[in-house]
Amino acid sequence: MKKSLSHLDNAGLTPDSVMLVGRRMLEVTLDVMPDERLFAIPKLERLLVQRLQDGAQQGEAKMLTRQLQRRFGSLPDWASEKIAQANSDALEEWSLRLLDARSLEEVFAA
Repeated sequence: MKKSLSHLDNAGLTPDSVMLVGRRMLEVTLDVMPDERLFAIPKLERLLVQRLQDGAQQGEAKMLTRQLQRRFGSLPDWASEKIAQANSDALEEWSLRLLDARSLEEVFAA
């Protein structure tokens, strides 16, 4: 890719500046295009849904972390790593176990 864009250096363009222009064009297109047309683009729909799911999962992980810290104090690295690698189902299960657990280990017990 870099080799194919090398002729742009003579015009003062860099791959980064070309990418920036492309990003801005995409943002403008997303702002003006009706939602039903946007979601008719299969790959874009998958990307948007995935980003929404990722954002929700990050929020769940953050909330669980804060609740565990409030209940048990600072979290050890192993617990933080476990939360960071968990899927939504595990995060939900741990958040329910938190209500009855007497220790951090009980929250994460299999």
